[in-house]
Amino acid sequence: MAAVDVVIVLLAIGALLLGWSRGFLVGASTLVGFILGLVLGRLLAGPVAELLVTTDIVHDRNHPAAEVLFPLLLAVTCSVGLGLLGAYLRTKLTSPSGRGLDATGGALSSIIATLLVIWLAAGWIRTTPFLQPNRWVADSAIVAAMDRMLPITSTEALGTLGTALADNGFPQVFEGQRERIRGVGEPNPAMVDVGRQVDGSVVKVVTSRTECGRLQEGTGWVYGDGLVATNAHVVAGAQSLTVQIAGTGEPYNAEVVAFDPGADAAVLRVPDLPAPALELGSDLGAGADSVLVGFPENGPYTISPARVREQLSARGLDIYNEDSVTRDIYSVRGIVRSGNSGGPLLDAEGRVVGMVFARSATEAETGYALTLDEIDGILRRGQQATAPVSTDRCAEQVPQHQQQTQTG
Repeated sequence: MAAVDVVIVLLAIGALLLGWSRGFLVGASTLVGFILGLVLGRLLAGPVAELLVTTDIVHDRNHPAAEVLFPLLLAVTCSVGLGLLGAYLRTKLTSPSGRGLDATGGALSSIIATLLVIWLAAGWIRTTPFLQPNRWVADSAIVAAMDRMLPITSTEALGTLGTALADNGFPQVFEGQRERIRGVGEPNPAMVDVGRQVDGSVVKVVTSRTECGRLQEGTGWVYGDGLVATNAHVVAGAQSLTVQIAGTGEPYNAEVVAFDPGADAAVLRVPDLPAPALELGSDLGAGADSVLVGFPENGPYTISPARVREQLSARGLDIYNEDSVTRDIYSVRGIVRSGNSGGPLLDAEGRVVGMVFARSATEAETGYALTLDEIDGILRRGQQATAPVSTDRCAEQVPQHQQQTQTG
């Protein structure tokens, strides 16, 4: 048994005994407070990091004080506060049977709550760039077992909560025209194997934004020596950027060397990035097998089989919702979520044929990818660039109601 699992078992035993003595009301309110504080801390980590930097308390926006300590401190504070409320309510129980039920419920709920908190904390740790905590999570058989037993992983659960409390950041795909959804067959599950072969060339992109007051995550893919392609809306307004190969391991500092808010594409230069370039493919026709890879909801490397619906020319808005633009895009049947932005659309041979940049506002299984022809110019500019370029201001958030869907 791994050392981290021994610690988890000891914590569970302690929780069982403590839950019996404290009762259900205290335990339940403490759990709610901890989860609430952890989620709020995660959402506020970006603004807190900027405040710490501007006040010269720390000099790095990715400092553990904001990334780790603040969410945990807020979680503990909320947990204690609501726990005191639960303790007050427990004093209102006077009958022996009522106290007995409260104690039994407290023991059971406490051990469940402890394991749930550990599970959520593990998911949160996976979203950070810190190597040793990530190794502890990876070594835990208990965390792995909980991920298998529950319908979603802990990282996905935290990502879903974060998405529910934040805007999605996708650009508007269609302006003044109806969104057409062309019917195709279900994606081919065998495409998962293709996605597994390219993880060493796909990176998680993490940006810190002073004026936006938040951290943002997206996906990128290596197309040249130290060159990574991603979406402009992922890096817009960024003050600092890092990338992680396959979303794990060492974070590498990056700089933007090409930026196009109209096409919604950007190129990052990452010196000494030990990742091979992906091969570029050819246009795909309707019904072709494909696969989406990336880091949805700031989670781990995720592979989503897809199928091309059609290739089309779409008139929409740039990432600032200001200028009208026309993009050559693929409409694909597949699952695209916040965090997939900038990820590659791959063909059955693992070659890049497009770059994900948006999802349908009304059709859950439809996403959009820029074609290679659309991003060819900026990829070339990135190869020729000799200095960083401005990432302008933060991208606008797109109201979902501005898009309409037409089935077909």
